[in-house]
Amino acid sequence: MKNPSLALSLGLTLGLSLFTAGCGDNGSSDDSSVDKHPQETKWKKVVDNLPFPLSGDGQIYSISVGRLDYNNNFANRGDVEVFLDQDAEVISVEMQYYDFSDDITTLGDEAQGVVGTFDRMSLWAFVNSGNPAKPDSMPPEDNCTVDTWKSGCTIYVYYDGQSQPARAGAHIRVHLPKAYRGELNITTEDNVAESTFPRVGNITVDGICGSGSIYLAQGNANIKMCRELTPAPACSAEQIKGCEDFVDPDTMMPAAWSNLCPCPAENFGQLKIEALKPWAGNITVDIPTTTWLNANLANEETDKPHECKPELPACAGKICSPVSADDYTISGEFNYPSKAAASGAGFNLTVKSAGCNPVTYFKSADDWSEVEADSKPTTETRGHITVCSGCIK
Repeated sequence: MKNPSLALSLGLTLGLSLFTAGCGDNGSSDDSSVDKHPQETKWKKVVDNLPFPLSGDGQIYSISVGRLDYNNNFANRGDVEVFLDQDAEVISVEMQYYDFSDDITTLGDEAQGVVGTFDRMSLWAFVNSGNPAKPDSMPPEDNCTVDTWKSGCTIYVYYDGQSQPARAGAHIRVHLPKAYRGELNITTEDNVAESTFPRVGNITVDGICGSGSIYLAQGNANIKMCRELTPAPACSAEQIKGCEDFVDPDTMMPAAWSNLCPCPAENFGQLKIEALKPWAGNITVDIPTTTWLNANLANEETDKPHECKPELPACAGKICSPVSADDYTISGEFNYPSKAAASGAGFNLTVKSAGCNPVTYFKSADDWSEVEADSKPTTETRGHITVCSGCIK
């Protein structure tokens, strides 16, 4: 295993280059005599049961949560949680803001005319396929919080000021309908701008039943896929049934998921989960073992040997035989439907970590102290990836 202090130093150096060192617009200095400490708000509901259509002209086909810093703004740099737990066709969004600064900078002071960091941060939710702009510069018809949610909406954090403070960000929690089968894209990163209190961005998803992408840095990602997962979430139930029961018209023999069946290959699901370069993140994916699915796992750390060997315990028995080219890659095809089906197709799951390194972080703000000797950070090796079944409760 690599030297922990060296890896942390490298991580902090790389992380610091991503963020501005200033404290935003509130005029605070870096004077060490100022009482700076980690602070968080309570969770605040910013979208409350807004309509989220799953059919008709307004059907939702995609939603994105979180992004990297753009133009010194819009960065959540925190945890993202998405729960597909709504029986109705509605969406709710909660946010929790955080900062590492003194009370006046963070909370504001009316007497001094200081607007605090927490009051400057807010939800940014618009239909958007490019880089975001200030809310008042976005087309009003693309506002996702008005009347009904819209397909292609993105959920970001907006800072109303010249430059989002480097040590500030937000955690985001989203509740979606259980029946949603569209794309879900999530991006988060760590916040290591404060060397005495590094934060890692964790991702939790419960009930995902469609395609998408999930990107993180050195956090933990726990992804539970729905038990009703199908090889092609974009196809209707009738099309899927037609492919499962398909009979070859020439031979009149069963030919499940033949390329002639009514659900075309372009509708097969694809979910990519990755700790991006150069980071090492832990990723656990809980899958059902009842559908046609291809899983591909890899740890791409170049400094070998190392301990972060991917694990695929879900691939066992008659439903799946694991294939491993080396200690750091493994794949498996679950429930191959018939010789008429294209081997390697079905729902495609790709899980990667770019590294295998020690990561230092704080489990809670209560573990931090302004006296370095009294702080209680945690250091552990990250880069472990696992695909299992029934392992996430």
